[in-house]
Amino acid sequence: MKVLFIIPNFDSYVMAPPLGVLYISSYIKKYSNASVVIIDALRDNLTYDQIIETVNKENPDIIGIHCLTAFYNQAVSISKKIKEIQNKNYITYLGGVHPTFMPYTTLKDSKADFVVLGEGEIPLKKILDNNLNYHNIQGVYSINDLKDDEFQINGDPVKKAETVMDLDSIPFPDWQMLPPDTYPHSPHAVIARGNPIGIVMTSRGCPSRCTFCSSNNFYKGIRQRSVSNVIEEVKYQINNLGIKELQFTDDNLTFNRNYIIELCNALLENNIKIDWSTPNGVRADRVDKELLALMKKSGCYLIDFGIESANNQILKNIRKGETIEQIDNSINIAHEMGMITQGNFIFGLPGETKETMQETINYAVKSKLDRAGFFALRLLPGSDLSRQLKEKYTLDYSHSFISKPDWLPDNLSEKDILRTIQKVYWKFYFRPKRLWNLLNDIPISQTKYILKCMVNYHLFKLW
Repeated sequence: MKVLFIIPNFDSYVMAPPLGVLYISSYIKKYSNASVVIIDALRDNLTYDQIIETVNKENPDIIGIHCLTAFYNQAVSISKKIKEIQNKNYITYLGGVHPTFMPYTTLKDSKADFVVLGEGEIPLKKILDNNLNYHNIQGVYSINDLKDDEFQINGDPVKKAETVMDLDSIPFPDWQMLPPDTYPHSPHAVIARGNPIGIVMTSRGCPSRCTFCSSNNFYKGIRQRSVSNVIEEVKYQINNLGIKELQFTDDNLTFNRNYIIELCNALLENNIKIDWSTPNGVRADRVDKELLALMKKSGCYLIDFGIESANNQILKNIRKGETIEQIDNSINIAHEMGMITQGNFIFGLPGETKETMQETINYAVKSKLDRAGFFALRLLPGSDLSRQLKEKYTLDYSHSFISKPDWLPDNLSEKDILRTIQKVYWKFYFRPKRLWNLLNDIPISQTKYILKCMVNYHLFKLW
């Protein structure tokens, strides 16, 4: 039996191996007799016609399409085109965060046979074990099962699939299918020291309840791999894949203090000398001077903080659970230790005004951050904020995922927010020391991706 996975091609400045798909691939290879083919249309810049050509060449038994909100249009278009192939009846499904929280809409738009809600390892194995019968499996729904995005035909709420509780039981991602060295140098953190980059997740989930994020609702809590299992994978990536840098892409790497201490000590004890970073961000209230010193000693050279806003009332509005004073303190400690500090901000959160946006600009420019990303609010399906504002916005999938806000606070226009983002980028980066350090850090191989970021973030647009 053959499974084919498709990662759509879409407008993105980051190209990294699709970790979720690679985990599912390795899992079903270990626990079933299926073979796997993966089409990464983003990496290979494939057109729809080229994707369909490969599908027909491989003639799979079942096709899984990775679907996030960022490339929803592309995912559903691929599904529809596959269902339109003459004299074929490929079984197709969509999986990922977006169909998990919008299953009925996704099925209606894509014409797929079914969607998988939640993590994909167990449901896909059950489907393969059942000779492709996808009915009556938890978390697996066809359009005939659903009344809307939240309820089944019989009135029961939709349920996510069973999850693998012991993450050590899942084999390492199937790196033989999509080796890191086949990807261009365009990492999560935009700028990185080494190439190829190894991507490692030590956990799944985040217990924080930030209203703009869907992670907690997708995973419900946090599960962690054993440190020994992580170290084994790190060694494998270094010795067998030739990686030159590690990026830990957990949603909350430092949540468990004892765990991150054990991980750093294990890197040191195993004499693993490699630069590593946290591009997905860490919470400032979960690090301190002692921990940051240990992280740096074990190889961490860049730490990213999810800041969102410099206004404490807005941080309360989104249940951030931190103050700007706590955040600033952690940034200063990391800076003093010689780590590269990076922060991410969101404009247009509930409670935002022109005054609070200026407050955030002033803070960012004067802070000890070396790099920063400034974004318009996107309302992610599955986030509490998307539920709270459900009747007040409509998702627009036709534009770049970072190009404009989905919803506007009172008394703010789209132009206000986009001009603010343009303004803060210029003010933040065009300070002599920051600009000099940034230019020194940019490898020639990443230049085109940096320019693409500048265009996407409206740095050259005039209103």
